[in-house]
Amino acid sequence: MKRPLLAALGIALAARAAPILFGYEHYGDAPVRIELAERWAQDPHLWRGYLEAWQYGPLHLTLIGGLVRLLGDRVVAARLLSLAGGLLGVWLLYRVAERERGRDAAFWAAVALAFSPLHIQASATGASEAVFLALFLGALLLALREQVILSAILLGAAGLVRPLFGALLWLRQRNLARSVAFCAVAAAPALFWLWVNARFAGDALAPLRHIDRDHAMLARMAADSFGSLRARLQHLVYWPLAVCLVATPAFGLLGLWGSVRALRRLEPGWDLVALAWLPAANFTFRAAILLDFRPMARFTLVAASLSLVFAHDALARLRRPGRALAVAAAAATPLALALMCWNRTGAIAEWARPIAPIGSLPPGIVEAARWVKANARSDDAILLDGSTYYLDIPLAFASGIPEEQWIRSAWKGDFEQRLARKTPTLAVLVVRGSLGDFTRERFDFRGLLFCAAQRFTYATVYRSCAPGHTTR
Repeated sequence: MKRPLLAALGIALAARAAPILFGYEHYGDAPVRIELAERWAQDPHLWRGYLEAWQYGPLHLTLIGGLVRLLGDRVVAARLLSLAGGLLGVWLLYRVAERERGRDAAFWAAVALAFSPLHIQASATGASEAVFLALFLGALLLALREQVILSAILLGAAGLVRPLFGALLWLRQRNLARSVAFCAVAAAPALFWLWVNARFAGDALAPLRHIDRDHAMLARMAADSFGSLRARLQHLVYWPLAVCLVATPAFGLLGLWGSVRALRRLEPGWDLVALAWLPAANFTFRAAILLDFRPMARFTLVAASLSLVFAHDALARLRRPGRALAVAAAAATPLALALMCWNRTGAIAEWARPIAPIGSLPPGIVEAARWVKANARSDDAILLDGSTYYLDIPLAFASGIPEEQWIRSAWKGDFEQRLARKTPTLAVLVVRGSLGDFTRERFDFRGLLFCAAQRFTYATVYRSCAPGHTTR
């Protein structure tokens, strides 16, 4: 293996060491993915579509579930899979950039991805982004090497439906039949998954409808919060600004400059710019014009990674002090974001948390989870409030309490059935919850009186009041 590539992989591994040891599962739906995979691992079988996997594809859940069975620890299994995907992604980006733009471009693209704060986080938690970026880059590298069938199989297995791959093949090879065959093979797993959902969930498009509902709701919330005009303007510039955070501000700007230059001059690899940014243009149209989509930084990882292929073009134009400053700024970005949010609360912390290199939770949520873990008895039934901030999900996951002890208001499907089977003896209310006000000392739930046992920032844990207590 070439020394520059080894150096980039060494940087990537070092940058991910602390996050993988000390981070929490939160973003990228990591807790939910791990819980679904853990359920499947108890009885492996053909997934029954949306009924079991919800909106998630089966490959990532199956890989986690298989590792859970092998290793016996759900968090270790998920994080090792993500770490392997993260390091593989750095290696594959090096290979793609080396093929298209040369060894120097490959080294700096790999180093920049190694420093990407969001890629570090995704490589150190149970989120899927690092794994699927590696699958995407692997399929791309195979396509560039004209190993078309292998590329299509890999792309299809990952559930990554990318018609633009077929267009890329046609542009490169001018073989329409081969491009059509590629699209057919790549689409086959997605078509099978549609059939599975039609068979078991009664709706072939159930996962897609779930995603569309979620994003339409988030888009409405943004428009209600900021106003329609401001929300549209923010979404219009979101993608390039997010890339400048995901790829670090230094390498993000360099990559954008190099990408625009390559596209404008139709330099080698210009079609990779189109592959990266045409989907971004579609999502920008939906978010800014139709207002039915809410972009998230995680969605920009592919565009950011492919833009890094061209970062060296701009970096080479800088003098040595400028290059050193750019690299230093890139290295400092993950650390700065981690310091903004780790064990901190407030607006700045909540802004930095989704893109920080280490998965983190607001301090009060962590403390509430630890209290429940330390104090809940095996015969306690725990009522857990839902939250518009989804803080109930990582709280329950971090506590490690068995699923059967929870009565979670967010689980609409079986909330009432769980209540009918068990009477809650503990309760956890969170900020922006639906069951009660977490700042109060007592609350009443359907005639059951609970008294505060321990208060935290963003959450309060309650226990059934002793006889004789009255509400105030």
